[in-house]
Amino acid sequence: MPLPAALDTPARLRAAAPCPIASRRDRGWRVLATVGLLAGGAWGCDGTTRGLDAAAAPSAHMSTLSLRIDVTAEKPPTLTVLGFRAAFSGVSASDVMALVDPLADTGPGRDCALRDIGSAASALGTSDDGVELEELGGVGIAVGDAPPNIRLSPRLFPDVTPAIGGVVSEAGPFMLAGDWPAHFNVTTDVTAETASAQLTVPVPSAGQITAVNGLVPSPHGTTAIDGDLKLDLIAGGAGDSAVEVRPLGATAALICRVPADATRSSAISFVVSHQLLSNLIATTGAAQGRPVAASLDLVRRINGNYASSDSRIVVEVRASTLLELHP
Repeated sequence: MPLPAALDTPARLRAAAPCPIASRRDRGWRVLATVGLLAGGAWGCDGTTRGLDAAAAPSAHMSTLSLRIDVTAEKPPTLTVLGFRAAFSGVSASDVMALVDPLADTGPGRDCALRDIGSAASALGTSDDGVELEELGGVGIAVGDAPPNIRLSPRLFPDVTPAIGGVVSEAGPFMLAGDWPAHFNVTTDVTAETASAQLTVPVPSAGQITAVNGLVPSPHGTTAIDGDLKLDLIAGGAGDSAVEVRPLGATAALICRVPADATRSSAISFVVSHQLLSNLIATTGAAQGRPVAASLDLVRRINGNYASSDSRIVVEVRASTLLELHP
């Protein structure tokens, strides 16, 4: 049974209900997750395990801690945390991150790529390879220079595919009040694989989409897209930037890397072709000619390592708005 997290909540960090856009944008994966959680009692009661086949030894191990800040107009930003250790075979470390947390998929090194996590998970399930997850305990997180006040709780990973299973660690969402944090302080306990660590992790600046096809996006409305998607945006400072289009209720996403020469002080134009958007719509199974609701996310991300090369910390700021994609 999951243990309660040890959490002291200061005035500037409050538990919050999930952000509506943040909840909707990966609803397709969450639908699969919900089904898995409803069946999760069987995982714990009948003693069966998920993940790696008993005959397949893991070829690699990794540890990951992801801190995600969701930003939407006219609402305080919220922080969620996900951590896990993984033993895996048949996939890369970056694939493991995307399979466990679809929003962690960094996409291509340049240009755009269509990603379908549902298909990737199904493909992994056809072999003896897999991913076995273990909670990431002994982690303390502080916002800014305050004492560590966030601890993670173990959660059973949803039974979305027999090839992935085990336990992950989560916390949040928490509402970030007051000044935008410049950094997080993270402490980790010593383990059999890694030494203890005390780390100051920078937080990337929030990007801003200033116009969608020449229109300023409305915080309360949805922008209809009939052809190419032209974005004017600001995404500068430390870290990488990406634009993601995620149909609501689907496991696929279109991920485009923003050119690295974008600066905080000036806007750049970025175009996603109608053909790419049509390919994305096709993965949703929507009826021919019907529009598809989607979340448009501008993501700023800093990736780093701690203790060893296979131990990662990811800090991400995600600004979202809503689109209606027309074939």
